[in-house]
Amino acid sequence: MKGKFIAAVAASAMLLTACTGGGSGTSASKSEDGGTISFQTWSLKNEKFTPYFESLIKDFEKENPQIKVKWIDQPAEGYEDKVLQQAESGELPDVINLPPEYAYSLAKVGKLVDLKQESKVLGDYVEGGVGAYTYSDLKGSFGFPWYLGTELNYWNKDLLAKAGSSEIPQTYPQLWDASEKIAAQGVPTITALPTPKSLSIVLTSAGKEAPFYKDGKFVFNTADAVKVVERYAELYKKGAITPEAIQGAGAANNNVNNFNKGTATWTTAGPNYIDKDLAVNAPNLVPKVEVSSGFGTPPLFVQGISVSKDSKHVGAALKFAEFLTNTKNQIAFAKLAVGFYPGTKEANADPSKFAEKAVNPQQQQATELAAKQMDKAKQLGDPHFTEEMDKFGAQQIALAVKGEISAKEALDKTVEHANAGLKK
Repeated sequence: MKGKFIAAVAASAMLLTACTGGGSGTSASKSEDGGTISFQTWSLKNEKFTPYFESLIKDFEKENPQIKVKWIDQPAEGYEDKVLQQAESGELPDVINLPPEYAYSLAKVGKLVDLKQESKVLGDYVEGGVGAYTYSDLKGSFGFPWYLGTELNYWNKDLLAKAGSSEIPQTYPQLWDASEKIAAQGVPTITALPTPKSLSIVLTSAGKEAPFYKDGKFVFNTADAVKVVERYAELYKKGAITPEAIQGAGAANNNVNNFNKGTATWTTAGPNYIDKDLAVNAPNLVPKVEVSSGFGTPPLFVQGISVSKDSKHVGAALKFAEFLTNTKNQIAFAKLAVGFYPGTKEANADPSKFAEKAVNPQQQQATELAAKQMDKAKQLGDPHFTEEMDKFGAQQIALAVKGEISAKEALDKTVEHANAGLKK
């Protein structure tokens, strides 16, 4: 399956760049442990990361003199096409940096090693990260979680006080109630609408089930999901939702931009938002802001490491993949990849070992909350659900919020559109 990579995960690879300048392969248990293997990263060969990888490879080869590692790096642009070309021509690297969507495409045609079967250390990694490489229609798991991202909630306490509350909302329903009270005073505070994928966070926040893809079909047009969209339509009529939320349905950063202007009570953003964004773009707002954990089952953005099943040295490749993503090396990498989190449970137990020293107290709190959140965060949606499908759904939801179509019609049309896309 060839589909566009989800924006959030693609952004993670691009952010690192910006911030830092069916085979039938032999099983790992039966393959030889020596040989020369290739290792491919995605836009990480630069002044910041090159010394890290060169040192890591040197350490690995010292411990395993029978194995040599050849490092390859591909540009950020066109990575999906490059990986597909490599797979089709039988030149897939032995160890390869893949997001879950790409890994699914290759695992579906038998190109990746099942790590659940072949690795004894898969239990060391965060559950949501492993789950991102475990697919409903395939047996096994196909990637070691490597560097991860998530989102937290940030609040303007002054605007929240206008709702007559000093308590931070802990669920979406509590947020809606607060925003309705603020809207009564002429202040719209919700600046982003849910998309089909993010509806799962809204539903789990309210203690509801959030089915998405089942038995080969999309099924997120549930009665509970319809009620959520209807609630947003009510809030829009009462002035609790900004026009930008409707006009920019599916667009990124509308909520952050408005929050930075001091015109929104709440926003979601990454763990390093306080020091790296707010303190830079709206420093006067920093004292007014409080941070809290993400609602419901928060999102997880994942990059991982997979092993080619067509490798001539599967055992050696697996050994290097485990070394690359062990706790020690993940912590060292996360120190360079500021704002991202390691993929192992042990590494996230103490974020002080990898996170930048916080300038503002809220930043320290955000760092700690995000590390704790890794235990429950999950990747949104399903690998079958493309970015185009999510944007289409966001547009339909916006029409429903405006009152031009019903909430049920919006979700039914989105499910119909998405299921039709599966047949292409």
